Amino acid sequence: MKTYEVMEYSNITLRFEKSQIECLIEALVEAGLPIAWKETKRYFTLSIQTSWTTQRLTFEKHGKSYKLKSKNYNIRDQRFAQILQQFIHDVKGHAVLKLLSNDQLVVQNIRYGEPVRIVEIKGPNKKILFEKECIVTMEQVHVAILRKDAEERIPVLKLEIDYELARLFEAIQNGDVERIGESKEVLEKLRQEMLMLEV
Repeated sequence: MKTYEVMEYSNITLRFEKSQIECLIEALVEAGLPIAWKETKRYFTLSIQTSWTTQRLTFEKHGKSYKLKSKNYNIRDQRFAQILQQFIHDVKGHAVLKLLSNDQLVVQNIRYGEPVRIVEIKGPNKKILFEKECIVTMEQVHVAILRKDAEERIPVLKLEIDYELARLFEAIQNGDVERIGESKEVLEKLRQEMLMLEV
């Protein structure tokens, strides 16, 4: 497994139960990371001392569930990065993960806890390593209906659609057939997600 210098998480959207926070704490302790926490009526704050810095995860209470307040994290500690990635998987969250090393950048788009697209960028070269087929299952529709963060995801999704439309327009102007095809596939996936969220 390749070691990355910096792991940057952005656009994180997570909702979960108190029991899942307890599992996260247990995983951090097992990994040997010193932790401390503070709980108020509105927030649960978890401080993790990594080899690089102290990371703080603040969970906001919403009834019986919790939501991660901050959406962006820069991480240099491999142990913490792997645990956070597992947590996003377990709670079926959304995120964009950028893995940086001295010679490359790998970008993972994570939806419902699973990577749906992985792109490797080396200098001017960009290569799609993985792209999940857009097959919407009944379980995904059910999860989308139950999710309470649709109102937050929809504005971000609209920005992603606008960006991809701009890329498509540029590709059409340049006559770049391959990129036109890629943009159309991405737009179809974004359209499917928008349809699920607007149910």
